[in-house]
Amino acid sequence: MTSDTGSRGFTLIEVLISISLFALALSLLMGGFRFTSRAWEAEERVTRHSADLTIVHRVFNKMIDRLFPVALDPEAEGYAFIGSSDRLRFTAQLPPYPWAGGLYTIEFGVISGSESDQLELRITPFDAERFLDAELETEHSSRLLETSGRLSFLYFGNDESEEWESEWPESEAPPRWIKLHIEASEEPWPEIVVTVPVDMDHACVFPQWGGECRLDN
Repeated sequence: MTSDTGSRGFTLIEVLISISLFALALSLLMGGFRFTSRAWEAEERVTRHSADLTIVHRVFNKMIDRLFPVALDPEAEGYAFIGSSDRLRFTAQLPPYPWAGGLYTIEFGVISGSESDQLELRITPFDAERFLDAELETEHSSRLLETSGRLSFLYFGNDESEEWESEWPESEAPPRWIKLHIEASEEPWPEIVVTVPVDMDHACVFPQWGGECRLDN
C-alpha cells in the first residue's frame, strides 16, 4: 500500500505561518501608505504656506508702496492714516486697472478667532467725510491669510521713540516702516516689513478727490 504525499493538505502550522507572513506584509504595506500620505500632506502644507506668504507679501508691499497721504483737515495735524495693532487704514493712489483709478481708502484688518486669525483687505473709493468711520463700507473685500498664529501690525519711525509701536498717533505723519507680525504658529512665518515711500502729500496734486492740502515745513 503506497501513500500519496503530493496530495496532502497544509498543516495547521503552515497555515498559521502563512497568515502571519500575510499580516506582516499587509502591515508594512499600510505603513508605507501612511508614510506616503503624511509626506504628501506635509508637502501640500509647505506649498500652501509658501503660496500664502508670497501673496500676502506681494499685496501688502504693493498697497503700501502706493500710499498717498492727504490731510483730512488743513488746520489740524495728521493725515488720513489709522494705525493700530489690528487695523491699518490709509489712502492710496491706485492704477486704472483693475480698479477705476484714483484715490482709494485701503484697509488691512485682523479678524481674531478662538483658533485662528484672518487678514482681510478692504478697498473703497476715498471719502474724506467717512474715512474715520469705525466700520469701512467697502466695494471690495478679500481674505488674504488665515493662520493659527496671532497677527498684528507694528509701526516705526517716530522721532521720539526707537521702538516699534502697536498704535500710531493720528497727529503724526505716516510711519517710515510698517510691519506685519505673526506670532508663534504651527508653521514658521517671517515678519513682513515694508517701507512707506512718502511721509507727506505731494503739493496738493489731488485735492479734487476730497483730501485737503497741507505741506510739511
